[in-house]
Amino acid sequence: MAHRLLRSRLALALSGALLLSAGSAFSKPPKAGAGNLSPMVDALSRLTPAQRSEYIQGLRGIEQSRSSERLQQLDQAQTCLGQAANPTAVKSCWQSFASASQKTRAEQAQQQQDLAERLGLPTGGKKKQ
Repeated sequence: MAHRLLRSRLALALSGALLLSAGSAFSKPPKAGAGNLSPMVDALSRLTPAQRSEYIQGLRGIEQSRSSERLQQLDQAQTCLGQAANPTAVKSCWQSFASASQKTRAEQAQQQQDLAERLGLPTGGKKKQ
């Protein structure tokens, strides 16, 4: 019984650590005054109101999809960590979580780039070949 309680507490502590470290993984908008905001503002100002709305709706859809995936990843990590019986299993859980998080971020970045390119907005990234 004590072993089960210890594992449960360990899983809870690791889940908390996952949540804290995951916060830095969320994409952040460019900082004002960083010199890279002006081209986006200029490009957005040239769009029609309908195109601006399309852009925001596209970003909203990408973010909603990412949030859903992120919650699933956290659920999977919690289950995995709750069942982890040794440090090797914990490490495996953590690596799976980190890998899934990285993949989701890369997919989101690509979706945002594709959306911006479709509307003729600056992407700040490399062009696809």
